[in-house]
Amino acid sequence: MKSTFFYLVFLLLIIGNSFSQVPSVEIKPLDSEALKGKIEHDIVVSQDGSGHFKSIGEALDAIRVYLPKPLTVYIKPGIYKEKLTILGPVTNVTFVGESPENTIITYDDFAAKDNMGTFETYTLKVLGNSLTFKNLTIQNTAGPVGQAVALHAEGDRLVFENCRFIGDQDTMFASGENSRQLYKNCYIEGTTDFIFGSATALFENCVIHSKSDSYITAASTPEWVEYGYVFKNCRLTSAEGVTKVYLGRPWRDFAKTVFINTEMGAHIVPEGWHNWNREKAEQTVFYAESGSFGAGANADSRVEWSHQLSADELKSYSTDLIFSGKTTDADYFGNRWFGYRKDISFNLQDAWKKDVKNFPEIKPVVILSSESVTESKGHVYKKLGGRELKLDVFSPTQAESLRPGIVMIHGGGWKSGDKELQIPMAIALAEKGYVTSVVEYRLSPEAQYPAAIHDVKEAIRWLKVHANEIGLDTTQIAISGSSAGGQIAALVGMTNSLEYEGFTELSASSAVQAIIDMDGVLAFHHPESAEGQVASEWLGGTYEQKPEVWDEASPLYLKAPEMVPILFINSQYPRFHAGRDELIVKLTEKGVYSEVHTFPGSPHPFWLYDTWFNTTVEIMADFLGKTLK
Repeated sequence: MKSTFFYLVFLLLIIGNSFSQVPSVEIKPLDSEALKGKIEHDIVVSQDGSGHFKSIGEALDAIRVYLPKPLTVYIKPGIYKEKLTILGPVTNVTFVGESPENTIITYDDFAAKDNMGTFETYTLKVLGNSLTFKNLTIQNTAGPVGQAVALHAEGDRLVFENCRFIGDQDTMFASGENSRQLYKNCYIEGTTDFIFGSATALFENCVIHSKSDSYITAASTPEWVEYGYVFKNCRLTSAEGVTKVYLGRPWRDFAKTVFINTEMGAHIVPEGWHNWNREKAEQTVFYAESGSFGAGANADSRVEWSHQLSADELKSYSTDLIFSGKTTDADYFGNRWFGYRKDISFNLQDAWKKDVKNFPEIKPVVILSSESVTESKGHVYKKLGGRELKLDVFSPTQAESLRPGIVMIHGGGWKSGDKELQIPMAIALAEKGYVTSVVEYRLSPEAQYPAAIHDVKEAIRWLKVHANEIGLDTTQIAISGSSAGGQIAALVGMTNSLEYEGFTELSASSAVQAIIDMDGVLAFHHPESAEGQVASEWLGGTYEQKPEVWDEASPLYLKAPEMVPILFINSQYPRFHAGRDELIVKLTEKGVYSEVHTFPGSPHPFWLYDTWFNTTVEIMADFLGKTLK
């Protein structure tokens, strides 16, 4: 019954899209060369000469770039053998055929032909934005000869309605990292990976027809793109004899593909999805379904790394949210692609000048080398293209055995500060027998969250890999941090899932056995918290814009935290320990040790000043003596 209803709706939509409209301008043959880039009115294309132009290519040449108002190109019935490119400056144009059965754009290039490669085989390449296509067939007739693209679409805000896409392997390249594409009431057929690319594309009420045992989709969704390919109310069919088709496989590791309320024929394999022989991709892709029905809908048999959407998750797949548009300024390494200027607003001298007004007795703690501590500086623990991240190591000179370690993270509002700020404390703790390390990490002007988390975790792994060289006992490692560094230390120490770990080639884990948080928030969105602009710069938006990111970065709100002993050392200001008390309750419930020490009447960066420095070091050493065993 559901299938019959689908076809009735589909038929009515096709009938309703008849070629009944004509332009109001005079229709007479025009010279596309003389009028190149000048036409702003509607255009008729007809092979018999009864329109403005005989070919679609001539019409494209004549259209003015960046039109002041939209226009329509009416394409009369015919088989138009043309290889077409709609360039980026062509915008706000609707291309309308009479029907997909009789208005056909066709070509026959294929990848092996003159060694042209996949991306030059297109029949129609769409690079312009705000373009609509109706009642057309776009096909590549090269046949089963390998990659042969019919539609190559990379523009943004593209709509294809009541169109057919005919081909074999790689029929449709729906791509473009910032591209949003809508396919309504369309028919798409092919053999292998016949819908592939990086676009955010919604397919509504479409028929997806498999012509061989193979794969339907091969998404290459960028990591930062939220949706990828979404199929809603579609029907998956197959040619006779086709019995083994996968819903998709990942062309790239962060592929996202979701099928919602889709009828699936018996040709869809029970496991549903394939990893393209890359087990690691199983941890990064997002393949999901909701409401699948038909012989190929086997939710219980799907691969364990795929998902069935919950009712709440399903709400996020409304058309407006899918196409809300998200972008990033991060390059491959997570750095801002346009570069950055280092922020030096948080430094010892300026902090002291500010705090001494209210605490006239304080003096900044300066770096003094120690004869009992061996310093080893400038170790490159991570390379990001030409960018090198470094750490310094301080170890007891007379150590006769491997020693427990402390990874130390500086503060500065996630945007400023330097590892040098932690060196006095690192030396003081090394004098007490610990191998200490101060770590450089990427700040928000260079790379937003979670880059800093990935960096610090990689630093921990590097230290473990080089443990014998620096005298480190890898079974006894704590992480400490001050202010923003305290928040980072807590998050690093309480997580071990992929989104927090980041990519690594090192075999060691980033696990630690204890955490020291000096005035670092545990919950960004919390009654005690006053985090605002600075946090937003790091987290990529305000809480109203990115609530899920604010919560994800809050140790208190972790869904599956790693509970290890935590020492909280705090100033007099409650906003810097927002979420602490609730986290202590959770630790206590799990039987995990915690301590709280508060310095009444102290400034926020108390660890930088002589008045509190020695006491802070003693508190840390006492805590670690209890917990690193």
